[in-house]
Amino acid sequence: MKQHAYHDVLTGISNRRFFVESLENRVERCRRYGDNCAVLFLDVDNLKAINDEHGHAAGDALLVRLAEILKANIRTTDVVARLGGDEFGLLLDNLNGDQVADKIDFLLQQFGTEKYVHEDKKLPFGASIGYCFVGPQDTADGLMSRADAAMYRAKDKSR
Repeated sequence: MKQHAYHDVLTGISNRRFFVESLENRVERCRRYGDNCAVLFLDVDNLKAINDEHGHAAGDALLVRLAEILKANIRTTDVVARLGGDEFGLLLDNLNGDQVADKIDFLLQQFGTEKYVHEDKKLPFGASIGYCFVGPQDTADGLMSRADAAMYRAKDKSR
C-alpha cells in the first residue's frame, strides 16, 4: 500500500506526496546541519502538441521515457518525482550553483539528443528547468513556489 501512496502510477517514480515529504526533511536537515539542497522543477515543452497530434498514449510514453532519463542521471540519494501532469521535481543534495547548472545542461542535452520514437515517428522533446536552493528560513511551500517561478522564467527564456 505504501508503494501506491508514494509512487506515480504512470512513470513508477516518486509522486508529489513523497517529494513534499522529502523536501520538508531536507529543509530541516539543511537548517540543522548546514547542508544544502537544490530544488529543481522541470516542465515538458510541447507535450500538449504531442498529445493533440499523436494521442495521449504517445504523451504518456514520453513522460515514462523522461522519468527513466531523470532517474538514470541522478544519484541514489537524490529524489526525482512526477509532481503532476508534465511537471517533475528533483532534489539534489550538496551541489553548488555551478554543479547544478552543469546537471541541468546535461539533462537538457539528454532530452535534446533522445530519439523518442512513437509509431515510427521521431518526436523531439525538450524541457524547461528552474531551480532554487534551500535557505535557512525557507519552507517546503515557499521553495516549491520559488522553483516553479524559476521554471517559468526558464520556459519564457527558451521561447
